[in-house]
Amino acid sequence: MARWDEIFSLPVQNPPTLEFSSADLVWSKVEGWRDNMDRVAVIPFARVGDFVRGESSNKECPTRFHVEARRRRALKAPFKAKVDGVLEYILYWCSFGPDDHRKGGVRRPSRSTYVPKKKNAGRPNTKRGCTCHFIVKRLIAEPSIALIIYNEDKHVDKKGLPCHGPQDKKAEGTRAMFAPYISEDLRLRILSLLYVGVSVETIMQRHNETVEKQGGPCNRDDLLTHRYVRIQERSIRRSTHELDEDDAVSLSIWVEGHRSNVFFYEDFTDTDTFTLGIQTEWQLQQMIRFGNRGLLASDSRFGTNKLKYPVHSLVAFNSDYNAIPVAWIVSPRFASGDAHRWMRALHSRVQTKDPSWKLAGFVVDDPLADVQTIREIFQCSVLLSFWRVRHAWHKNILKKCVENEKRAEILRQLEKTVDGVCRGDENVDSFELMIKDQADDPEFVDYFKATWCSRLGMWTTALTSLPLASLETCAAMEFYHSQLKLRLLNEKDSAVYQRTDWLVDKLGTKVHSYFWLDEYPEKNNFCRYWKDEWMSGLTYWRRALGIPDSDVIIEGGIAKVTNQITRDRKFVVWNPGSQFGICDCQWAEMGNLCEHMCKVINICRKKGTTRPSVSLLQYQKTLIDMLHRPPHDSLIRDHAVSFAMSVQKQLNALISMGSDLELRGPFQDRVIKTLENQIDREVSTGDTESFRDNVLRNKSKLNQNESECASGQEASNNITDNSSSELVDLTVTGNCVDGATAGEECPCTQMDIDTTSICILPPRLSSVEEVVGGNSLLQNKNAVQIDMEYDSLPSSYNAVCNLNKFVDNQHHHDEIEVDPSLMNDPVMASDFAVQCMMKSQNGIHNDGPEPTIAS
Repeated sequence: MARWDEIFSLPVQNPPTLEFSSADLVWSKVEGWRDNMDRVAVIPFARVGDFVRGESSNKECPTRFHVEARRRRALKAPFKAKVDGVLEYILYWCSFGPDDHRKGGVRRPSRSTYVPKKKNAGRPNTKRGCTCHFIVKRLIAEPSIALIIYNEDKHVDKKGLPCHGPQDKKAEGTRAMFAPYISEDLRLRILSLLYVGVSVETIMQRHNETVEKQGGPCNRDDLLTHRYVRIQERSIRRSTHELDEDDAVSLSIWVEGHRSNVFFYEDFTDTDTFTLGIQTEWQLQQMIRFGNRGLLASDSRFGTNKLKYPVHSLVAFNSDYNAIPVAWIVSPRFASGDAHRWMRALHSRVQTKDPSWKLAGFVVDDPLADVQTIREIFQCSVLLSFWRVRHAWHKNILKKCVENEKRAEILRQLEKTVDGVCRGDENVDSFELMIKDQADDPEFVDYFKATWCSRLGMWTTALTSLPLASLETCAAMEFYHSQLKLRLLNEKDSAVYQRTDWLVDKLGTKVHSYFWLDEYPEKNNFCRYWKDEWMSGLTYWRRALGIPDSDVIIEGGIAKVTNQITRDRKFVVWNPGSQFGICDCQWAEMGNLCEHMCKVINICRKKGTTRPSVSLLQYQKTLIDMLHRPPHDSLIRDHAVSFAMSVQKQLNALISMGSDLELRGPFQDRVIKTLENQIDREVSTGDTESFRDNVLRNKSKLNQNESECASGQEASNNITDNSSSELVDLTVTGNCVDGATAGEECPCTQMDIDTTSICILPPRLSSVEEVVGGNSLLQNKNAVQIDMEYDSLPSSYNAVCNLNKFVDNQHHHDEIEVDPSLMNDPVMASDFAVQCMMKSQNGIHNDGPEPTIAS
């Protein structure tokens, strides 16, 4: 029992890397079998595969571990489980052992009646008697963790000599120098190229050229054989998606054979509907890599009209802001009450792999999405993407209206209505008024009434309650949707669209291969074999950034953009500066947001001829609301109070030289004590408005009794009234003091206060809890100027709140819009304030009219 008490007291280690080895763990010595000391560690059982892959990737001795023995036990047993009961026992052994097929090596008989064969059971380069192995135990008492016992961690034979790898001198020039199998990355590359139609000969030709360029083989992947690629090609060619005539039975067989790619599965029941969640290991890695502190977006209704069950895609965005599918969910419906089941399973899978993973935002495209569940599970803000509605309106207007001027007018009215709803100026009735104005287009009016009138209520609610995603996000989602359509819905026999086994098989093979190759850096080596399904590259928003401004001419109500390929054609854009524009290029005629419209939008925003995006205004409004009404425990409130404390201490230090001459009356002592008590109470409750009012009220009472003070006291008060207030103003406003010139000496330098400290948190400013708990407000009681110092707190606080003055400047409207950040995360607000100060160092002013924010 002492042994198991010691084992259960060990910490569960979960390194944040995708793969980890024994070098990343802290090993402990516990009493083992036959009085030996076992070298053990405890990790989550779900990460055993990551440990095996990491241990196989040892640079000093590359290898591969295989399962030599395995025993399983039912989770529920009729008898009481023992403390040391083993639910699962797995013995992993180095693939260069345990048998030794070298000359004079020892081989284990495979059965009791062993008959020697004329040929070796394995090649001498693959079985060399390596004794390296470890044991994984899944205990009944703790099924979620794995106990690893790793006593033989050296890749040596029974004689204690290196038997493979660079340390084995006899392995030089043989395959024993490298790992016994190719890497997972090369295997995925070969399978992906085969799935998209690249021939075996082409794959081997490109591979051999790469090996020759590097001067010969240097790892196991360089020893790829034609035979291995041919076997994989034959396996793909002979495989079939129809594992059974019954679609449901065939699907269940597929799930059993692809457990590693299924993160959630529930069949039809009396209460629940069928739901299947697909995520490969590569998709999980992309979700961890690009989703951490980033965005996830939802494409929730792909194939609704063609497929038996629609596909719900979750995508992350890479460094080029291209959408990468990180999970597919197949289900006959996506009701808000069902989403929590697979969302929790997906989030748990990611957290198991990387406990520090945290999402910054979740973009939905369905107004009925369960926003509360998303916020609860992913602990992030939720944004709304309007691209699907805009795409549908654009496509149907092009079909039902012939004249471009009329198309542009309808889209202009739609944009005006949507913009008013997002700003809070309009409601659902505005759409009805807009439809009445388009009575001369009965075909479009009939379509709009039949399709959208019943949905406008929920969309209006979503537009007013959720922040909008940026146009760059919408462009990326449009591009992904088109890619998925080309790669999935390209079958000649449309009857297969009604089979779920075909859908999940193609998603996990061909479609997955296309998206994997999109991230493959050497995919251009196979460009001559590209088909339409290989459509990849930058999104149309990113392509617009490559168009020179000189190639855009805006005149009247249209814009002309020069073709970047042939240079002999100019594309015409109606409604310039609007996402509801029209372009005569092929991509825009499909209802998409093309690069020409995106470029014109950017130029119009630079010139200030169009209003800023709704998402930017929503972000600005949320930031200003947070600055004026910070949460009780927010970073901004902590900084405001801490900054006031630092100003107080430095002001008291400035006048400390004259404090000995100061004579205070009993009335002032009483007022100061009252101020201290009120300040302590107001700071602890966070009521800054009441705090300011009380300070000003008590200050006026104090000023009424100044005539009763002595002459020395009057001199001290003059110092405070003149110098300290000027110092605070200079500290808050930087170099933009009214009446000050560039040549005047700034007293801020004497205080050692950085003017950007309003936005950048100093390293050792105390938090509110430290200030209140440490009675910092009660320090330096000998200073009469306490009223003046605390009067500076609201001034600095208001100056922080006046950040909207430079956010509202035209300079910032020129910037390309960004997604709204986390409004509930004070650190994100601080980061934005830092960026604001870096962009406009002298942009905070105390004078000038207050900006107005569109509601």
